[in-house]
Amino acid sequence: MRRPMSRVRQAVAAAASAAVVLGFAGVAAGAGAAHADEPLGLSCAPFGGQTICSGAVPSFDGSLLDVDVTLPEQGTGSSHPLIVLLHGFGNDKHEWESTSDEGDGADKYHWNNHWFASHGYYVLAYTARGFKTDTATGYEPATPAAACASACDSKSTIRVKNKNVEIRDTQWLAAQLASAYPTIDPDRVAVTGGSYGGGESWLQAAAPDWTFPSEQPNGVGLPVLHLQVAVPKYPWTDLSYSLAPNGHGGGASGDDVYSSAQGRQDDPDGVGNPVGVSKTSYISGLYALGTTNGLFEEGLNTTPQNLPPDPETDPATEPISAWLARIDAAEPYSVGPQTDDQVVHQIRRALTQWHSAYYQEGWAAQQASGRETAVFSISGWTDDLFPPVESFRMFRYLKGLDPMWPVAVATGDVGHSRAQNRPGVWQRLNAQAWQFLQSQINGAHRQSTTVTSEPTTCGDGSAPAERLTAKAPEDLANGQLVMDAASRPAVLDPTSGVSDPDGVTTDAIVGDVVVPHADCRASTAADPSPGGPGGYRAMSVPLPRPVTTVGIGYVQAAYAATPAAAAAIAARVWDVAPDGTALLVSRGVYRLDFRYGDPVSGTVRVPFYGNHWDLAAGHRLRLDLQQVDAPTYRPPNPGVTSTLDLTGIRLVLPIRSAASVTVPAS
Repeated sequence: MRRPMSRVRQAVAAAASAAVVLGFAGVAAGAGAAHADEPLGLSCAPFGGQTICSGAVPSFDGSLLDVDVTLPEQGTGSSHPLIVLLHGFGNDKHEWESTSDEGDGADKYHWNNHWFASHGYYVLAYTARGFKTDTATGYEPATPAAACASACDSKSTIRVKNKNVEIRDTQWLAAQLASAYPTIDPDRVAVTGGSYGGGESWLQAAAPDWTFPSEQPNGVGLPVLHLQVAVPKYPWTDLSYSLAPNGHGGGASGDDVYSSAQGRQDDPDGVGNPVGVSKTSYISGLYALGTTNGLFEEGLNTTPQNLPPDPETDPATEPISAWLARIDAAEPYSVGPQTDDQVVHQIRRALTQWHSAYYQEGWAAQQASGRETAVFSISGWTDDLFPPVESFRMFRYLKGLDPMWPVAVATGDVGHSRAQNRPGVWQRLNAQAWQFLQSQINGAHRQSTTVTSEPTTCGDGSAPAERLTAKAPEDLANGQLVMDAASRPAVLDPTSGVSDPDGVTTDAIVGDVVVPHADCRASTAADPSPGGPGGYRAMSVPLPRPVTTVGIGYVQAAYAATPAAAAAIAARVWDVAPDGTALLVSRGVYRLDFRYGDPVSGTVRVPFYGNHWDLAAGHRLRLDLQQVDAPTYRPPNPGVTSTLDLTGIRLVLPIRSAASVTVPAS
């Protein structure tokens, strides 16, 4: 996690002041002599007592990819499974590599190429197309960067895990590897990766029979590999929703906060809910990182007559910079009921159909065939980029297809910023993941699986915390903690919250740059005043007893909007100690689009990202509501944004105890 997130922050820091104003290599000496004549033209050398073979390997379309293959240690058998390690955005093949089993002691502890090779796996790691390979650092083996591979190749552009491009790269390289090394068992294949690699891990799991390589004219004779297990870490499953959450519920009822999504699962274009509120600081930082460390695909089809594009017939269809500019221009996005303008429709269709596991047809096909990919997905309660709903929606969907689908979810204080990523937490999560992987790698099989959760704490994370286990994410809680603020109505105009200093302080990216915190960083309120600056603030009376909140809570209210195109509600919930110190528990956002079909009055439920957090007796809850929460979210356009009148406001948090608690606003 340190590599990708430090790079995002560095990219933002290069323009940090402007962002705040705007509101939003060779083999190392001593490694041993390299020797060639290995399959695929790779050159091999010893690192950490193991052999790693490196070089540039052409993908299915001729794009050169920088590849490392770690060979299984001797004495680990005559037939070996294969695992693919997929790096994060802006990273490279080195991210999941180590010269020891310990790695970084946290995310990479017992989860790296050295660990897997020592347990008999072939390990494939490569730099995704469009990115450069940097020099290895620290515990990473100093394997050489291949000359003119990945970002050096004119064909290689960042496609953000397009299932017809990067997903095929992985399958092609794996098939080439299995052909070159006959001791690889084609029926024992696994994938894992974090963030960018986590999104791909879920996409690969949607189509586990890798037939694509053998079906190509240049792939005749390549074996068909069968994916058994995927272990996504801090992943996305609905890229559109994760980058611009709309807050609308999902599932059959349409109001399930554990299944919130861009649109209906059975609609490949993601139609169903309006476009959400873009995560400005994250998107800006990731875009800066991509342009610094790689090359985005800019596409050729930016005129209306070419919309929507088809990646099967036109390989240059994703004008990423133009898409970002359109989303940043903000509302109005829609032109009628369940109808976006042409560019927004192109974005919606691409991000759901080509980039998001949730909308793939392969899941239903697997259930019908009786062979279901095993998935162990790890998400972070304090991850403001890809929060746990990205794993929960898939868990609920797959269990709806088959209650015995081998899918499990583990949550804790891990992932992208604001997460603390304590070593002890990661070591326990990786042990869970390893046990799951080993139980399924010889053939994924149906079984009863669970959702587990570790709490967020402000300690060092070394002491084992109580791990909660349930059959579904909503079952982690048994009761509710309710703050009743019904007697305190709110009026949110389009600029409410624009002067709020907590917007900067708590932002996952800029907050860490501007206001670093040694413990529970980017969580401390800058403005403890009871009233709040330009938005709505309610504070509960002191809690009568300690409670543990666990899961996705929400704010519910009746609303009425003045005539306009859209409106937004950004919500934050805080834990306020008796001395006035306020720690951010969670945040969330909801976007109303009246052109797309949201009614101009009704009841709204704004979901939080969620958390597993202990609230002490005598502490208070604080609720902030406003339309502007910058730079975390893109502020709404004043010219098309309604003023919202909110009444009957209630904060609802799921709690572990079966005895529910209701406290009034003070």
